[in-house]
Amino acid sequence: MVSPDATLPLRLPEEHGAWGILLVPFLCAAAVASQWNAPLLLAGACVLSLFLLHGSLHGRTPGWGAFWMALRTPAHLLLAMTGCAAGAVLFFFYRRFQLLWLGVAAAALFWLQRWLIETHQQQRMEKRSLLAELVGVVLLTLTGPVAWIASRGSLFQQQVPGRWNDGAGVIVWLLNLLFFLGGILYVKYRVRGLLAHRQFGELRERLAFAWPVFLFHLFLAAFLAGWVAFDSLSAVGHSGAMRSAVVGLAFVPSILRAGRLLFEMGRRFPIRQLGWTEIAHAAVFGSLLILGMRLAA
Repeated sequence: MVSPDATLPLRLPEEHGAWGILLVPFLCAAAVASQWNAPLLLAGACVLSLFLLHGSLHGRTPGWGAFWMALRTPAHLLLAMTGCAAGAVLFFFYRRFQLLWLGVAAAALFWLQRWLIETHQQQRMEKRSLLAELVGVVLLTLTGPVAWIASRGSLFQQQVPGRWNDGAGVIVWLLNLLFFLGGILYVKYRVRGLLAHRQFGELRERLAFAWPVFLFHLFLAAFLAGWVAFDSLSAVGHSGAMRSAVVGLAFVPSILRAGRLLFEMGRRFPIRQLGWTEIAHAAVFGSLLILGMRLAA
């Protein structure tokens, strides 16, 4: 008898935030690299295919037997073949060898996250632990280096004469990572505050409950302030100062949002609205990040 999982239709990933964490770093890196070519298109096809495949199969195919049966359905098989074919062309034809190391890192992060999820579900009712969520952010934001390598050919070397690099691919990835780590911390503790079913009367009680959110954003604000000051006083020039100022501005809404959590802790809110708000934050961040980085190009 054929397993019911073998006839599973394609299902889009349900978490809106995951789309932003996947696409914003990719688009930011592509826009800053500013070299639109066939390898970048192939990288986008590979990333999107594998993301859709994972989102469709995740949680619906318990056990490896059911997973392989479901993978043979036409929609899932097409996605798997598209992702693998695009990756193979990038590696063998366009010689984007650095993508292999990113693939190894992504696979390790993927299995680490799965292990954290399975271990956590055995102990608590919460769907995913905070650590598993943070590992997922690191995994999804790797699309930034993927786009940069596909576009430029290398993450570190200058490939286009006369264009500014100065480690820009790594900087774009790190800034996206910092932004989305902060977003995950905020959303996680906003939901935890609601599920706690308690009144957060005193400020000290709120700080004690959500201290990771406030501590992270405090260090983030200090880092950005130091970066702006360094670029303003260094020999980088006017463009460097403008870059750091605009990039710092891109983080302002998320830092203010974290501060607002002090007053929102425990309040009821529509989950779907929170998701769309996070997408709007990500769009503003991505736009300002691209603008700031292009000012130094």
